[in-house]
Amino acid sequence: MQMESLKASIQRDGFCAPILVRPLKQNRFEVISGNHRFMAACELRMAEIPCVVCALSDRAARRLVVNLNTIHGQPNPELLAPFLAEFDLPDLADVFLEADMKEELLKWDDTLADLLSKLEAPPAMNHDSPTHYTAVCKCPVCGNSHTKEEK
Repeated sequence: MQMESLKASIQRDGFCAPILVRPLKQNRFEVISGNHRFMAACELRMAEIPCVVCALSDRAARRLVVNLNTIHGQPNPELLAPFLAEFDLPDLADVFLEADMKEELLKWDDTLADLLSKLEAPPAMNHDSPTHYTAVCKCPVCGNSHTKEEK
C-alpha cells in the first residue's frame, strides 16, 4: 500500500527529493538514501531519476545509510541490528539512535548490545525541516538542470 501511494505521489507531484547515490566500478551506482523512491521509479519505468552523486568510502556510506534511515523513518530493529553489529566502535559512535530504538536493538543482537553498552548517548538530532529555499530549473541554453538559491 505504501509503495502504491509513493508511486501515485511521484506521478502526481514529480520527484520532489533526489535520491543519494555513490559511484561504484563499471559505471554503476549504489543507492545510499531513497531506495523506496528508486524502486517506485523503476516500477513506473522512469528513464531518469533525479539523484545526488557523492563519492563516499564504504565506511561513510554505511554510516549515512543508518543515519538517513533513522532520520526519515523508524527502521526495523530486526534488520538493523545485524547491519550495525558489523560496525566497529568508532563508526558506531557516529550513528544516531533514539533511546527507544537502542533498547529494541539490544534485544536482537548480543554483539551489538555489547558495543552499544560502551557508547554514551548522542545528543538529540534536529528533525526540523530546513528553512532555506532551493529552486531547480532547466537551462534553455545547455539543457542541464541548475540549482538556484533564493536570496
